[in-house]
Amino acid sequence: MTSPIAHLPALIRIGLARGARRPAAPTPSPRVRALTPAALTEPPPLVFTAEAFRALRGTIGAQPAETGGPLGGRRGSGVVEHFAVDRTARRNSVQYYPDQPAVNELLRERWNPAGVNLLGFVHSHPYGAVRPSGQDLRYAAEILDAIPELDRLLLPIVQSSADGPTFDVRGYAAVRKARRVDLEDIPVQVVRAHGRPDLSALPEFARVQEAYHLPTMAAARVISVGCGGSAGFLADLARAGVGEFVLIDPDTIAAENVGTQAVYRSDLGRPKVSALAEVLIDISPHARVWTVQASLDDLDDGAVRRLAVGWLPGSDGPRPASTLLCAFTDAFAAQARVARLGLHLGVPVLGGIVYAEGRGVELTFAAPGVTPACIRCAQRSRYVAYLDQGYVNTVGSAGTPIAATARLNALKLPVALALLHRSAGDAREHPAVQRSARLLEAIGERNLVLASLDPDIGANLGLRLFEQLAGADRHGRLAVDTTAWLRQEPDGPGRDYPRCPDCGGTGNLDDSMGRFVDTRPMPLTFGAHRR
Repeated sequence: MTSPIAHLPALIRIGLARGARRPAAPTPSPRVRALTPAALTEPPPLVFTAEAFRALRGTIGAQPAETGGPLGGRRGSGVVEHFAVDRTARRNSVQYYPDQPAVNELLRERWNPAGVNLLGFVHSHPYGAVRPSGQDLRYAAEILDAIPELDRLLLPIVQSSADGPTFDVRGYAAVRKARRVDLEDIPVQVVRAHGRPDLSALPEFARVQEAYHLPTMAAARVISVGCGGSAGFLADLARAGVGEFVLIDPDTIAAENVGTQAVYRSDLGRPKVSALAEVLIDISPHARVWTVQASLDDLDDGAVRRLAVGWLPGSDGPRPASTLLCAFTDAFAAQARVARLGLHLGVPVLGGIVYAEGRGVELTFAAPGVTPACIRCAQRSRYVAYLDQGYVNTVGSAGTPIAATARLNALKLPVALALLHRSAGDAREHPAVQRSARLLEAIGERNLVLASLDPDIGANLGLRLFEQLAGADRHGRLAVDTTAWLRQEPDGPGRDYPRCPDCGGTGNLDDSMGRFVDTRPMPLTFGAHRR
């Protein structure tokens, strides 16, 4: 089933928050860091976990030059969490040739099954030769050509203590530039592999240890594109122990926002991201927040990838264990791009809108391994209205009661928590993990969610679905504030609709991971985004 609201593609302001906050702004917290689009376009650092760095230093860092091995971690994170010495490589005093069969066996048999991706190769040079050679760069180009989803290949050069006075690592990465591969100099940093606090020891979380698996929440990152009406939802995730938030919004707080969003008169003129960041860290004693006062259009895919899965300065860990990407803007193009970014990066996406005058709300979500259909499949009629029928949204938030935005925020929470709990690993016996798994099992194919807040929604908005549901009730019960979870199928082979331009309609959202050249243009046909 596709969306029954083909004539209602309008996106209205997303739901409002609830709850009070102290009137006086505190001193800026070191747990909040402002990032700019320009800073996010700079080459990200090469980050080693302390364990991987020690392994590097104790092996090739103490051996004669021209020894090396592969570097592993989560693709796109820029964080090296694994290092293996290439003991069977061909080498001499000035050259290192990786043992390709041995490296491929390592990837195939050990790393890839454990979710570890190849990020690059490290090797040592004779003392004083601190840059990759031309041969190194040619070899890197071959690897990048063979692995199109690899955004860059790390090529650090080691100066061994066996050849000189000190051990040192210089950071480099091979990156695609137009039709060639260039070398970038990048800083090297070392972080703790597991630096997050034990939330179970904090009194703020004493009553919710069975409600959430707190280690999973502490290692989660939530990115919100749009920070107005969604503030209440984000604040509740902070109460649930989510450890990292990235807030993206270009707007400042205006007087008219006080009646429709969780902001206060003392915040007038302030960036929305800054005001919300203070709320989040005031709620949670461990949360880290990064703010980006900019439009999504100001961020390229590399910047969003870094925000989603990469190490960010000030983080308590090398990378998030799970990420949730949220689309909470009132612009169709931005909502649609967030959906594509989720496919491209392989992370779950959650989006929501309020219908005209708050008479209903809509929730969509998509996640690899959970939903066969992407968000574009679920909202196909809305895409048709905007792209083929020339629809222009003129609907604003006037006349929308605060109850509608609060209702949408409440609807988002169980879905968000269920998606984040998927990374709980071996904690499958925890009640929150079990409850989340059962919810995803029930709703995975039902990723278009509609809630009626008006008994006359059919007459007022033309949405007859809830009248049909009420008509099936022989006892005359009325469907008001009723939620319908609608089954969605991917638009593709065997269906009456064209193949989805975003996911291809295969039923496996992993098929689109890393396959967009650029998520900013709207794909009109399947295949236009392929490399």
